[in-house]
Amino acid sequence: MTKVMLINPPAKFYGGSKKFNLYVPIGLLSIASISRDSCELKIFDCLIENFKIDEKDECALYGTPYEDIRKEINNYKPDIVGISIPFSAQSEQAIRICNICKDINPNIIVVFGGPDASVRYKQLLKETKCDYCAVGEGEMTFLDLVNNFNEGKDLKDVKGVAHKINDEIIFNEREFISDLDLLPFPAYDMVNMENYINNKYLYATRKHFKNGINFITSRGCPYNCVFCSVKSHMGKKYRAHSTDYVIRHMKLLIESYGINNFHFEDDNISFDKKRFEEILDRIISENLNIKWSTPNGVRADTLNFELLKKIKKSGCVKLIIAIESGNQAVLDNIIKKSMSLEYAVKIIKYCKEIGIETAAFYVIGFPGEKIENIKETIDLALKLFKDYSVQPILTVATPLHGTELYNECIKKGFIDNKIVEFQKELIHRLDGKHLISTNDFNAKDIDSMIKYFNNKRYQIEITKTKSSYQKKILKKFKKLLEKFMAHMFTG
Repeated sequence: MTKVMLINPPAKFYGGSKKFNLYVPIGLLSIASISRDSCELKIFDCLIENFKIDEKDECALYGTPYEDIRKEINNYKPDIVGISIPFSAQSEQAIRICNICKDINPNIIVVFGGPDASVRYKQLLKETKCDYCAVGEGEMTFLDLVNNFNEGKDLKDVKGVAHKINDEIIFNEREFISDLDLLPFPAYDMVNMENYINNKYLYATRKHFKNGINFITSRGCPYNCVFCSVKSHMGKKYRAHSTDYVIRHMKLLIESYGINNFHFEDDNISFDKKRFEEILDRIISENLNIKWSTPNGVRADTLNFELLKKIKKSGCVKLIIAIESGNQAVLDNIIKKSMSLEYAVKIIKYCKEIGIETAAFYVIGFPGEKIENIKETIDLALKLFKDYSVQPILTVATPLHGTELYNECIKKGFIDNKIVEFQKELIHRLDGKHLISTNDFNAKDIDSMIKYFNNKRYQIEITKTKSSYQKKILKKFKKLLEKFMAHMFTG
């Protein structure tokens, strides 16, 4: 039987961004669940197996050492190796594992998958030794790859696969899965879930994550935010699991693994208001007794007062609102968010009234923004923090592959050509070097705005804090806060 290995690579972080968070590799588990009957399959999570931290001055590498990865591949002797690349900034490790595979046996078929392989498959196929890239959703594509291999058919004919012939890149497009309920639950039984539950690195920088898991109930995004690449690899059409599927999935995790914290990482968990409300009603009526949060944020315009009351009652411990900008024109014409800023503030007020802990995403440094627009965003973030205790999450616009922002920056020369090379621009962003400079602002201006934000936020923290001990602690960590904020980035 065909031997398949699915690998979640180690993670590397640079400069002030040396913050590692463990996650359950849902994508690989989903692929495993649908392919397991067609092959002998092994999941190798480098963020779990023989975990080490290799820290150097400029970076830190988290996960299985490469010599141990080589041993694992060599011992298993796979025919096909699927390697996940969830973020462009982490592709270096996937490429290195690909090279290890080819060094062990050139006949090993290496398939890159995940968001980065979907939006950057041409570059990956041209510049690495990988054989194929699974573009978009990987479940049916990978299953067909395995079945074609089993039957001796050409893998190049599989829909959803990109490959290279001579210097030409060929992509056979596959339609997105319309009925997500046809997919089985992720293959949690193929990994030791105890390694993830309560692991000290599981979302180490966030609260409320004990006995927690990342959880996704929908795919696709119909919106047009310029900094987001989701629609490039999951499509613009919104598709979702049914309420019944979601509840059965949650009950499996609760009953089999003791999960009671769910972190909805949907890009649009509340897009379908009726479905979202049905999920909340079932959580409440069936007494699931869970806690949940939205680490990827929600759109304010999908919420209302009555829905927020159910959100609170169903166990929400933190709601992150994606506000993005403090200027309506920037929201409409530059970010293309198409959301009322006034309504977003109204929702924040409702959350305060109901007693829902909130945070908000803000992004500064878009082409077309003026310094005064950036200051408006920061001032709004500070005001909502002061008046309604909305924790501000300030990030700097980053031209990620597969986004309209990236294309605009390349076209108009807003990115320094010296660093627009394979991987390097993303390494720089993780090192706090802001990439985008226009006639209206440069990297030093952004640094000044971040410093202004940190100083004002610190003053608000001091005002809110009554105890002298707490004030002493705040002063002690002020510089750490500044360093952390300076290295935040959009994802």
